[in-house]
Amino acid sequence: MLNRNFLRGAPTPHSLAFCFNCHIQENYQPFNVHDQLEAGKEKTDTCLWCHVSVPEVGSNIREAASYGLRGKAIDLCRNCHSMPAGHPTGDPHMDSKPSADMMSYMSAYEIQHKMNLPLKQLLEYVQAAKRTPRSIPLDENGCITCYSCHNPHQKGLLPNSNPRSVGAEPKKAKNHRLRIQEGDIACRACHQK
Repeated sequence: MLNRNFLRGAPTPHSLAFCFNCHIQENYQPFNVHDQLEAGKEKTDTCLWCHVSVPEVGSNIREAASYGLRGKAIDLCRNCHSMPAGHPTGDPHMDSKPSADMMSYMSAYEIQHKMNLPLKQLLEYVQAAKRTPRSIPLDENGCITCYSCHNPHQKGLLPNSNPRSVGAEPKKAKNHRLRIQEGDIACRACHQK
């Protein structure tokens, strides 16, 4: 029997195709919170998906700045994304506080490509300067969260001078929006080995 569901126009190539016999398909396109620019201009409605108000994208990063998230970062991300089994940031990463040594290494990693110094000297420099990581943000409690590794912002939204722009990709990401130096692996941003 060709039309076992007694649907007009069945069989259809996929289950939603039947709905578009009456409904206009363009009105039901999935919302992509990472689609944050239109013709080079900020789409503020997407900002409000995660933030309580539209942040100033051109402002400089301030230490311990609050960016007014609507809730806990991991919960915001889980509105659309699930963490697959075996994801590298399951236990012991998610919601853990990096040690002082790890924070120094993260900070050194961020500037390593700009400085012509061995890692040992970079670590001494960041420790003496009490430099904290800038392109690898932690949550409001200083813990690792989704956006510590993945940049939720579309490339071009934040100026390139903003360290938080590292890892930004077009709305259709190819490299999982990872906040790493080009050609590197994600673990190296926080771990020496």
